[in-house]
Amino acid sequence: MELRLLEDFLAVARLRNFSQACVARHMTQSALSRRIKALELWYGVPLIDRTTYPVMLTSAGAAFLPLAEQIVADLYRSRREAIASREAAGGTLKFAMPHSLAIYFFPNWWREQRHDAAQRASVVAADLDECVDLLLSGACQFALCYCHPRIPNLLAKSSLRGMQVGQTTLVPVSALTADGAPRYPLPPKDGGALPLLAYSSDSFLGKVTAALHAELETRFPLALRYESALVEALKVEALLGEGVAWLPEGMIETELRAGTLGIVGEPDSAARLEIWLFASNTFVPHGRGDEPSFLRELRRSGAVDDLGSATATGVDDTA
Repeated sequence: MELRLLEDFLAVARLRNFSQACVARHMTQSALSRRIKALELWYGVPLIDRTTYPVMLTSAGAAFLPLAEQIVADLYRSRREAIASREAAGGTLKFAMPHSLAIYFFPNWWREQRHDAAQRASVVAADLDECVDLLLSGACQFALCYCHPRIPNLLAKSSLRGMQVGQTTLVPVSALTADGAPRYPLPPKDGGALPLLAYSSDSFLGKVTAALHAELETRFPLALRYESALVEALKVEALLGEGVAWLPEGMIETELRAGTLGIVGEPDSAARLEIWLFASNTFVPHGRGDEPSFLRELRRSGAVDDLGSATATGVDDTA
């Protein structure tokens, strides 16, 4: 019996409609009917009652359904574990993370973590949904994300395991004038509107900064100049002198030293962010002496041995 026959049966059982199941399985109805019949011949009894609409499972089909679901789930889980184990044994660790962390945080962090210069890392820059999909499928073993206590913890809800590996501060910055003064001080000196470079409202950093912006608007108006979910895009706009953006401080250290950007406003205008590492539930560490430091810490904390949820309070979904 082929795995695809079980997947065909599960599609029909879920959708209760052969036409919709054909679309889901990317085949013609005649081909799907033949494959369901082949499964029934192998199993020995009819599994689907074709005389009703929508189609129904026979009593034997209803009894077979949970077994088929378990078989398919177990096979794919075993496959993910085998892939993860093979890749770990081969020396390559795969990470998914937001673009900004891939650029400013991961390179130095990885250099500090690895004890063997030959240890390889592969990075995929992705949003939160993609990171979760990559981890659950076994395509990536780890994900790095921002966390904040005011934002719901989406990754922890997915039962992925994690630990804090860093922190940064989201600070308001402006381009500087020739004499080193902020082009857009916070609050505005002339009492006018502050030109705002904002994150998309549905992004993680957009949700973090929304409360900060709301508080500022009680004191002076804000004029939205540019909006993006990407930290890098807001950084470019800030450097061009288009307005004030809230950027991770670790990402703009070079610009702060060079005097091309300056922090504006009071300390309460900033927001602290934690950086968390989440591990795939299928990842199996090998315990070699030259393994990266974070794997040892994950093992000591139980994060790579137990399947409990992470305890971060808020997780990035874009950035």
